Amino acid sequence: MVNYNHIEVISLKDKNKKVSIKLERHRWPDEIAKDQQKRRKAFKIVIVIIVAFLLGTQFNKISSFAGGPTEAHAGVERFDRVYRDLLASWYFKTDMDHPESEMIDNAIKGMLEKNGDQHTSYMTQEEMNNLNESINMNFDGIGVQYYAGNGANIITRVFKGSPAEGAGLLAGDVLSKVAGVEIKTVDREKIQELIMGKEGTSVKVEVLRDQKPIEFDIKRGKINALVWGGIRDGVGYIEISSFGKNLADATKLYLDEFLEQGIDKLVIDLRDNGGGYLQAIEDIARIFFDNDEIVYKEDFMNHSEKVYKVTDSEKDQYPFKNIAVLINEKSASASEVLTLALQENRGVQVVGVNSYGKGTVQTQHEYPDKSALKVTIAKWNSPKGNNIHGTGIKPDVEVKLPAIFYTNFVVLDDSKEIHVDAVHEAVVYTQNALKFLGYHNGRTDGYYDIQTSEALMKYKANLNLTINDTIDHSVQEQLYSSVVSEWSSNRNARDVQLQKAIEVVKNGK
Repeated sequence: MVNYNHIEVISLKDKNKKVSIKLERHRWPDEIAKDQQKRRKAFKIVIVIIVAFLLGTQFNKISSFAGGPTEAHAGVERFDRVYRDLLASWYFKTDMDHPESEMIDNAIKGMLEKNGDQHTSYMTQEEMNNLNESINMNFDGIGVQYYAGNGANIITRVFKGSPAEGAGLLAGDVLSKVAGVEIKTVDREKIQELIMGKEGTSVKVEVLRDQKPIEFDIKRGKINALVWGGIRDGVGYIEISSFGKNLADATKLYLDEFLEQGIDKLVIDLRDNGGGYLQAIEDIARIFFDNDEIVYKEDFMNHSEKVYKVTDSEKDQYPFKNIAVLINEKSASASEVLTLALQENRGVQVVGVNSYGKGTVQTQHEYPDKSALKVTIAKWNSPKGNNIHGTGIKPDVEVKLPAIFYTNFVVLDDSKEIHVDAVHEAVVYTQNALKFLGYHNGRTDGYYDIQTSEALMKYKANLNLTINDTIDHSVQEQLYSSVVSEWSSNRNARDVQLQKAIEVVKNGK
């Protein structure tokens, strides 16, 4: 499914990937290299140990670690010799902004690249900041999510109560200018600088809506996008984006409102939720479980086990009779913990498609320079002892969204054009998009046939675009925009997974 989980973001590594915008630019101190040369004997370093799930960190376990010379000392000396030789004579060192620290970062990351554990990684301070911002979903900005990749910057969601919503931005709008700067060819770092800013400051944003430019003057504000709720067809609905700080308090505001209106049925939407803080899981578990009910278990390398049970339960204050949970292939880690706990402890029905399958626990070692090592230390198991690592959670009721949401969006180069009788991955997206929008009922295998061409030209005519069979960058961008706009404006009718979840709780099944 197309992942709409980033917030005012652009990918730093993968042009089609969405990540959190950095709030500050970290500049590494040169004295790190000098410290490397001085260190020869025993050393002591304080490590903050943090238990985390995928995309999440819990700052509730602090200990210190003191170490001295080990049998690995010879290896460290060998590394230090190579490091000093590179600093002294490597020609391409000048291509780096901060070679002393960048080479250290690269060396550490190199140790982890081939370990077979994608959840063990080293993070710089910048990456740590990005991670925490993405989990907490709390930042200064205008309040939109958007797809960013290869010149395409398309708003996928406008948050409720945000400055962007107040100004009139809509899902499907294409970002074209920020602060007067055309952003199609601007590098990602610059776009970040243009969009972000302090609460209360203003930014001019121009978007293309049906390819017509519209300018907005938006005052930045505080955005909290952890959870959103509403009532759908007599059923309470909460969408949890991440297990960040204060999630339980934010969730209870919606639940209290539902109960005040006599709503006792609930759908919890965990689609596209990649995880979060351990503490957030424990806090929200108090809402749904009785005291001493097991939420999850940790299984360590030495086969010892730690069991997490509910304390200070608030379940009696939230007497929801029927609950359903929505998951998809992006639901991971903390989302899977809560889903399995609800399923096994309360018989809650799970609706959607198979979840991601992340069943391991990480410990984060945070160093004095604010970089961190995240390393897998255990597996987590469900209350009944099930582990879903690599397999995910199979829903009780499987429901898929339209094919367009599982189709790769291919952004074409400006010079690339595709015409009838071609075969191309971008044609697959075009065909599925046209099918979703009601223009096409034919093939969706990437072969550009006459029927697809006729559907595309009908679409172009309805949008007053140049009518021809050409598929290019602008056509793909407009199709993506149309899909997002249709999904956003008609989600009640289009979201068949949510429809089924509502049906399940209303029928008590």
